[in-house]
This record gives sequence, structure tokens and C-alpha cells, in this order.
Amino acid sequence: MIGLHSIEDLGEMELDALKELGNIGVGKAATSLSQMLGRTIEMSVPEATIVRIQDLHKVINAEEMVAGVVTGLEDIENGHSGFLYITFPEKSSRKLVEILLGDVSDEEMVDSTLMEIGNILSSAFCDATAEMLGVMLIPTPPSFGRDFAIAVIDAIVSQLADKSDYVVLFETKLEESEKEIEILVMLIPNEKFVSYILQLLGMVE
Repeated sequence: MIGLHSIEDLGEMELDALKELGNIGVGKAATSLSQMLGRTIEMSVPEATIVRIQDLHKVINAEEMVAGVVTGLEDIENGHSGFLYITFPEKSSRKLVEILLGDVSDEEMVDSTLMEIGNILSSAFCDATAEMLGVMLIPTPPSFGRDFAIAVIDAIVSQLADKSDYVVLFETKLEESEKEIEILVMLIPNEKFVSYILQLLGMVE
């Protein structure tokens, strides 16, 4: 039986372990995107942050309209584990599609392209996380939408069986030539999954 440990109680080593998961996941995502685009994409990963959902408005623009892909995470041993939300601010989403298509006049094509990019990024993130942990982590089919960032997060949290009060944020930037694109990766794990990750990494007795 896996004991439950609150993110609130994590020490520096445990936080570093979670950050390392993000670094590896985002790095693999950048590699996958580079292969898709057929060009080198640099992706920087600053310090990951763990934020209470109630405090999210202090670190992100909750009222900003974003395009994003939500993927559910299923761990074969422990069932539903949480959600991965990859979001692109409006300006960045346009730049990203311009790099790939060169034309952003067809809204349906723009959304289709962003969903495919989000799918590739989320799959790569899941693959890297599962490989690091040595588990089978299966992403559910992605769901794409445009909305205010906070509205999507509220909808995600309402679907968690084991509620979590926290979001792990990985704010990163893609760079291709002189274009800079912001991406915000949000891992919204349930408490059980956090405990499982930490036990697998040997951080929690």
C-alpha cells in the first residue's frame, strides 16, 4: 500500500526529483518537435515551480486566452494519475503554426496543427516520465480547446478522483531561428501519483 504524502511536505530533494522529471520530459518533447518540423528546436527549461491551485493567478495570466491540449495520465498499476496540460499563449501559438505551415489564415488548420503539436509534446513528456520511473504511463487521447487558462484548470481539477490542490508548472521557451515561443506545461497529479513518483525515486521512506 502506498502511503500518501502531500506536496506541501516535500523537501528540497523531492522537489528536485520532480523538477528533473520535467526537465527530461520537456527535453524529449523538444527532440520530438524538432523531428516533426525537420529543423533544430532549442527548448529552455527554467526552474519548475509547484503552486497551489488557489494561487495560480499569481504566477500565470489566468484571464489570458490560450490554446491548449489536455491529456489524461493512466498508470497501469495505480489507475488514473492526473492530467498533463500543454498550453500556448495566443501569440506563441500563431508563431508555432507559422514555423510549420507558413500560413495562419485557416483557423481550422491552425487548431488541427496545434492539436497535433500538443499531442506530440504530451506523448513525448509521458514517454520520458515513464522511462525515468520505470512504469507504464499511458496518455489518453488528447482534447484540444481555446479558453481562459484558469477555466481549463478548473475543469481538469473537477475531474480528479483523488483531489489535488497543486499544479507543477514547467514554463519553457522554444527557439527557432529568431522566433521565440512560450509554452507552459502543467502537470496536475493526484496525491497518490505524487507519492508513487517519490517512492519510485527513493525519496520517501
